[in-house]
Amino acid sequence: MVHVFLPGGQRLRLRLFPRPKSARKKRNEKEAPPGLFAPATADAAVVVASETLAARVVEFCLVNRVNAAILERFSQLGIRDWWLTSGCVVQTVWNLRCGRPATEGINDYDVVYFSEDTSAEAEDQVIRDAAMLFDDLAAAIQVRNQARVHEWYPAKFGIAYSPLTTASEGILRFPSTTTAIGLKRTGDEFLDVYAPFGLANVWDMIVKPNRVLPLADVYGAKAERWQRQWPRLIVRPWVVERESEA
Repeated sequence: MVHVFLPGGQRLRLRLFPRPKSARKKRNEKEAPPGLFAPATADAAVVVASETLAARVVEFCLVNRVNAAILERFSQLGIRDWWLTSGCVVQTVWNLRCGRPATEGINDYDVVYFSEDTSAEAEDQVIRDAAMLFDDLAAAIQVRNQARVHEWYPAKFGIAYSPLTTASEGILRFPSTTTAIGLKRTGDEFLDVYAPFGLANVWDMIVKPNRVLPLADVYGAKAERWQRQWPRLIVRPWVVERESEA
């Protein structure tokens, strides 16, 4: 298992979710007994490569002191299902890949969480608690309960939005697969990475659409703004006949 280090020097074990597809055992597939000097399998190589890339992305994200502080402290709010996600994660990587300061051009830091208490008052209390917890950071930190998104999303974006059941499910609906990444610290031992579409496009600075919702205009506006800020980005269009994998 790969390890990463917080700015203070604490070592955490990195866990990548979901596991690489090729590393998942097929149903009813029998696992051969390990030999004393068993050769490395292709599946094992995929896991190592995926975890190595995840560790590299996390290490870059931790250079951004705001990301590092959120990951270190947010669990103090007593919320278990949460992720630091979206632009602040990928844009930190892009900045460092372009030789820029880690925080340059990052407008806000998104934290999504899931709580069955869907009252606006409960969400407002979490937002206030987070503001106090991070009052020493000169950054805009956006905290939102994913259990409430379906209540305001149609009015804001003009489309239906079915209720979510977890915070990670909300990440699956982001308009770009490239930004669909979540990081969180779990307990004193783990740093978890949720990357349902992988991390290769983040590292390679390729922006791709996520067509699970009809958000072509939202995706186009975001991609155009990002490309102005990070000209090295390669932006894939929303509609193409056949999209090759990068």
